[in-house]
Amino acid sequence: MAEKSKPEFTLGDLGTIKEGILAEEAGFKPFERFGSDFTLRPETVFGALPFVGGLTNIGQAIGKYQLEDSVNKFYGLDKGFKDTSISSGKNTSETNRLINEIKAFKAEDPYSTTPNITRDDIQNFMMQKKPDLDLAPIQNRMYTQKQLDNRTTDFYKPEQVYITQPFSSGRTAQNITSTGFRSGISPQDRAMIEEDQAISGYSSYGDAMKGGYYDNELKSTDQFAEDKINQSNVTNMVDPRTGKSTYDPAYARAVTKENRQEAGNDTASESTFICTALYEMGQMPIGIYKYDQRYGQQVNKKIYNGYALWGKPIAQKMRNRGFIYNIITPIAMRWAEQMAFDMSDGKVGKKRYSIKAMKFLGEAICYGIGLFIKPEGEKHGSNRNRQHGEKRRTIRGEDGLQKRRGRPRTKRRTAS
Repeated sequence: MAEKSKPEFTLGDLGTIKEGILAEEAGFKPFERFGSDFTLRPETVFGALPFVGGLTNIGQAIGKYQLEDSVNKFYGLDKGFKDTSISSGKNTSETNRLINEIKAFKAEDPYSTTPNITRDDIQNFMMQKKPDLDLAPIQNRMYTQKQLDNRTTDFYKPEQVYITQPFSSGRTAQNITSTGFRSGISPQDRAMIEEDQAISGYSSYGDAMKGGYYDNELKSTDQFAEDKINQSNVTNMVDPRTGKSTYDPAYARAVTKENRQEAGNDTASESTFICTALYEMGQMPIGIYKYDQRYGQQVNKKIYNGYALWGKPIAQKMRNRGFIYNIITPIAMRWAEQMAFDMSDGKVGKKRYSIKAMKFLGEAICYGIGLFIKPEGEKHGSNRNRQHGEKRRTIRGEDGLQKRRGRPRTKRRTAS
């Protein structure tokens, strides 16, 4: 009899855990000593009001069930509705088990400077426990608790300083921050990244960010909203708390990218699958990976569609590091090196005539496949080219101004 597969833990489950645990920690458990996990939250008190109490309490019960269900997935437990509902209301719940593990992790984290569990604590805990999700820190923290204690005087009580961490990819965030390079990166890797940016025509990190060099690893605006930093996508904006400019090129680029996606003009969607898997697994250098991304973004749409049909499932299987991984990895690495060589005019990568011949044959096969498939996401027969195709028609009102689906976001509120 085949072994039953474990339930998959996803980024959606992580979001549920963050919101649920923060709500649990913010509440009060008056009956904890009697074995009940009932939490008195602000919405619970609000639920005592006539006409709204029933709906509020039902909503809280559903929220506790969803939290417990996501935690079950984290631990690889396949529980049914009944068992999950019962356990969600007990002190012995899997949720409480996870909270205690996060607290133990937090106690050993030298950069943790708050008494209660924060989003940072949950994210950093999950980065260690679920490396396959390729999570990145929500933000970079400057001081350890020991450093803050040593700097305390009678006149000055220092607080933790948070610095923007703009990448959704954990591997990319390990190398680069929005204020420059981390102290732990090797001089060789730093020189390689700087050289790749220069070859691409960018004179600085900020220019590379604004030019879209890091689009595939950039956080969404919603992910930016999780940090404690005042950011803006408008130049010459001033933070009233510090008197300093709040313009952030990374956040500005995320807003631009989001607006392009809403308008249907985004060209920075995922352009490669197998090489992305190898990069996230630590097998492919970022310099090679960036050129492979660029090749994928400019390739003919039908070739890309044909490749996506078989490349995406193979990339997913490669992450298991099994037979397919062992077969595909050496071929894909040589392919990526050849693409980097071509895209950088010979400055990066290696030239291999056998791979060039394979490229010609492979693209022809993918093009043939792409002729007969309609990729997921295309509607009403739309066949717009991924990079150089026709833009959507602009719709204007009676006043002659372009109609939009919403006002562009100009300034982001501080989120904590």
